[in-house]
Amino acid sequence: MEHAPLTYADWIQFFFLILGVSAMIAWLLSAKFTMRRIEPELKKQGFSCGSWDGPGFRVLSYATIILFQTKLLNDSNYPFVPVDATRKLATKKDWYISLWLWCSLVGMVILAFLY
Repeated sequence: MEHAPLTYADWIQFFFLILGVSAMIAWLLSAKFTMRRIEPELKKQGFSCGSWDGPGFRVLSYATIILFQTKLLNDSNYPFVPVDATRKLATKKDWYISLWLWCSLVGMVILAFLY
C-alpha cells in the first residue's frame, strides 16, 4: 500500500509537534532543576516568590531573566521575580535549559506563522 508523499503542511505539523514535546520537557526540567533550586535561596535572602503562578509562568520568568542578560530587564520594571538575585544564583546549566526552552517556544511560533 503506497502512501502519498508528505506535503509542506505535514512537515510543518511534524516539526511543530517535535518542538512542542521539546518545550514541555524543557519546561519540566527548568522547573525541577532551576526554579526548585533558586527559590529556596531567594527566600533565604528575604524575597517572596508569591503564589501568583497558576499555569507555570514563573518557569518562563526565570528562563527569561537567566537567558536575556539585558539591563532593560531589571528589578525596577519586572515585578514577578527578583531579577538581580536570580541572575546571581543562576548557573551555566540554567542558562542552557533556558535557551532550550526559549528556542523550542520561538520555533513553535515561527512554524505557526509558516503554516
